[in-house]
Amino acid sequence: MRIALFTETYLPQRNGVALILDRLVRELSRRGHEVLVAAPVSWRPKGEADLPHGVRLVRVPGIPLPKYPDLTLALPGSPRAMSAVREFRPDVIHLATEYSLGLTGLAAARMLDVPVVTSFHTNIPGTLPYYGFGWASEACWRYLRWFHGRAARTYCPGERNREVLLARGFRNVSLWPRGVDTERFDPRHRDAGLRRVHGPDDALHLLYVGRLTPEKDLHVLFEAYQRLTAEQYGVPVHLVVAGDGAYSPSTRARAPRNVTFAGYLEGSALSAAYSSADIFVFPSRVETLGNVVLEALASGLPVVGAAEGGTLENVHDGVNGVLCRPGDPEAFAAAIARLATDPQLRDTLSRNARAWAESRGWDAAFEPLIRGYEALASR
Repeated sequence: MRIALFTETYLPQRNGVALILDRLVRELSRRGHEVLVAAPVSWRPKGEADLPHGVRLVRVPGIPLPKYPDLTLALPGSPRAMSAVREFRPDVIHLATEYSLGLTGLAAARMLDVPVVTSFHTNIPGTLPYYGFGWASEACWRYLRWFHGRAARTYCPGERNREVLLARGFRNVSLWPRGVDTERFDPRHRDAGLRRVHGPDDALHLLYVGRLTPEKDLHVLFEAYQRLTAEQYGVPVHLVVAGDGAYSPSTRARAPRNVTFAGYLEGSALSAAYSSADIFVFPSRVETLGNVVLEALASGLPVVGAAEGGTLENVHDGVNGVLCRPGDPEAFAAAIARLATDPQLRDTLSRNARAWAESRGWDAAFEPLIRGYEALASR
């Protein structure tokens, strides 16, 4: 098959969607399919990734999104993208983002009479209030319903997310689940030396991994951490934050003084950071899934997370983590203190976390999407 992928985010950008799409492209290449990726030129160049066999990448002009400069919006109706997809002659067009490149992909599909699938990666209406645009959330849902309604099938990462989309009037919504590399993320990567670099060895290490942006609700985590280290709880804990983004400076400025910022980590450094911590903390309430949650579970970390959004897909309260009222620092502090003072519970949740992740392999995760491609291509 020949699959054309239109996306506003792709490597070397650092976010969950870009990483998932790179993994998809490599899996399609491994299975012998050809792929054309249309993505914007990055305004924060970090070097182009090596492309696997049978994959072509077309970069189109774009501009940084106001208030969210980590994302580059392609200029609409890119002649470069249209020319490339016409020459490529795809069997299926996959629109991974709903912005200008997604609209360009829709136009290309009409021009070539090619079937379209979309994927829903980001809860855009849920993030708008964090940037002062809450008034636009309902209009955004209407646009998204229209956009995804142009596709033969819309894929989302979890059943919770699917329920939300169906309730919002989306049609033909299917699951494209996510997996986790249980070799790369494994408790055996624990590094005593790295742990001492990150903080006091005798403290319980709390770890957050992700972008440092407003919608991640890090202020909730910071306030909970301050409560934990105050007299109210008096629990010996230390917070490690791994990630970066356009809002890194303001996030660091608002953080308590004794937080360790590890920066953006990848590869073995990321694996070791997970395994060298004790509890994963994730206050975000607008995730469609949360890839970092799966990585933490695979690393044997119990998760303390918000009981909302995609986190509910993998974290089961009292089984492999603790779920808290979203946006409630006191609830997060109490949950962390409970685990800090109950090593037996923490150990049980840790074993269950690893067992859950071991059932979430990548091979099975790609099957629904690729079977969907094949069904459309055969018509």
